[in-house]
Amino acid sequence: MDDHDLVELARRQHGAIARRQALDAGLSAAAIKRRVAAGSWTQLRQGVYVVGGAPPTWEQSVVGCCLAGGDDVLSSHRTGARVWGLVAADGRTEVLVAGDRRVRLPGVRVHQTVLLAPMDRAVRDGIPVTSLARTLVDVSQRQDPEVVGRWIDAGVRTHGLDLLELRSCVARLSGPGRRDLGPIQQALAVRLPGWEPGDSALEVRALLALARAGLPAPVQQHVVRRADGGLARIDLAYPAERIAIELDGWDHHGRRSAFDADRIRRNELTLLGWDVYQFTWSMSDDQLVRTVRAARTRAADRRAS
Repeated sequence: MDDHDLVELARRQHGAIARRQALDAGLSAAAIKRRVAAGSWTQLRQGVYVVGGAPPTWEQSVVGCCLAGGDDVLSSHRTGARVWGLVAADGRTEVLVAGDRRVRLPGVRVHQTVLLAPMDRAVRDGIPVTSLARTLVDVSQRQDPEVVGRWIDAGVRTHGLDLLELRSCVARLSGPGRRDLGPIQQALAVRLPGWEPGDSALEVRALLALARAGLPAPVQQHVVRRADGGLARIDLAYPAERIAIELDGWDHHGRRSAFDADRIRRNELTLLGWDVYQFTWSMSDDQLVRTVRAARTRAADRRAS
């Protein structure tokens, strides 16, 4: 492996390279020492270098921790959650080490495990990391189940997370004497087979509220044909009763053009015989449930008369 290949390897690792990787590639210890002395390589951690003056980044620091720990070290827990894009900040870097080998990394929280299946390992954006399912299990401890649920939904939306795979991971890591997996078990319990996380956290919240209240699951993103032949989508719908639930999250409806388009669509739905009800984040789950129950009762009475 020549210098170009070493630089390319470092580029894939956010500018970092481990001493062992360079030695395995055929570079001698003396050659590494010369590069450090010349300033073309700088030490990031013990046995880890930054190649070619690559600028420092959070990703580089995480890769550096994993490389310094060895091949069986993965970013994990809240750091893993940030790697997967589930959280914006993670605090102190956390890594997971498989087996009995003790790893000490200054400033890093090191977790040990004897249970790390091959499917629990992944690489995302060049960073060694626990799989999305394993990350969710590890980071869920002592968390609010609703928060864990939002992370699960984000995983399904963004990465196509398989809920059966997640359930399998929970089963592998649960049992007498093991960690408390109550939060993730509770979050999974309300996400039935075929669960779709919708387009927003507000849609998920509405679905969960209706499920907890024992109401039938509405159809998500139901498509109806307008009078002019065009198509319109309803956030949540009970087509048999022609009940439409529109969810007003400011992230999707905050622009004036979107605001006007929503009102036009709702007027069209009303003209087509749909009862349209609006739900915003500031409204309570009880308000949504009461409204939907009353709307279904009204629709049933109308059909009976």
